[in-house]
Amino acid sequence: MKKLLPIVLVVALLAATAAAFAVTERLKLEDSPILNTRLDQLVSPICTACKPDAKEARIGFRLRREDDLSLDIVDADGDAVRDNFVSGHFIPRFLEFSWDGRDDEGRIVPDGLYRVRVTLDDENRTLEFPTDIRVDATAPSIEEIKVRPFVFSPDGDGRSDQVNLLYRFSEGAYPVLYVDGRRLGPGFRKRPVGVMQWYALRNKRGLPPGEHRLALAAKDDVGNLSSSTRAFTVRIRYVELRRTRYVVLAGSRVRLRISTDAQSVRYQLAGRGRLFEGRVRARRRSVRALVLRVPQVPGRYLLTARANGRLDRAVLIIRR
Repeated sequence: MKKLLPIVLVVALLAATAAAFAVTERLKLEDSPILNTRLDQLVSPICTACKPDAKEARIGFRLRREDDLSLDIVDADGDAVRDNFVSGHFIPRFLEFSWDGRDDEGRIVPDGLYRVRVTLDDENRTLEFPTDIRVDATAPSIEEIKVRPFVFSPDGDGRSDQVNLLYRFSEGAYPVLYVDGRRLGPGFRKRPVGVMQWYALRNKRGLPPGEHRLALAAKDDVGNLSSSTRAFTVRIRYVELRRTRYVVLAGSRVRLRISTDAQSVRYQLAGRGRLFEGRVRARRRSVRALVLRVPQVPGRYLLTARANGRLDRAVLIIRR
């Protein structure tokens, strides 16, 4: 008798397994009561930089047969966070609902994955959508930012043509640039670490010389936008004489400091019916100064410096 008990137990287990398998196979062969499911898989109830419909997850499916049904939202453990948020009697057609990412008490649910559960009374079946809804109500944060250079010249010569904003975010996100308080479009690449560049162009031409304030924010896939960083002041300059007025001695040799990224600067000195022209070149770095011979005739002269299609002017007062 003792030897017979294990055999009976094994036979019972095999029979139960076979019955369960048969039920499973029968359910697979049955037509699903819902089909053509559609679901927004990413939602943020409080996103600040997204379309209004991105704050809700659309839930759609086609009901095969008339039935009384109800919808629940369940978390990863299968516990309902929004219980019976849709219920009623529906005829066979395509149904569409939306969930705002909140629980039964109206509170935003924690970030994470959630599923839609459908209960059909007449069918006596409960189904879950095969895909998840990811709720993300937390904006990325900016952990580090560096701005280089602070002085640049967007003239297309390949030397300091843009400002680079090097950033590190708390997660993969798109950089969003603010120029003088105005938000520009986000970058094209979603990275936790990267560089956002500003070329200061308008109609493919560099903006006029002057100062601008740059700030950076981070935006994730769903549209959560972080607070922007503090504003960094940068300055556009192409060719810039250090003074607007110089007083020099007639016949002397002077060295006038100049600020530019160009390796070649042309200059003109016009006055007293005369015109003097010259050119200064730098082998490796940019031109640092104009070295010129002052005319012998005293008077008021106009000095013009040109580089890459841009210019700056100063007055030269020549005295004996």
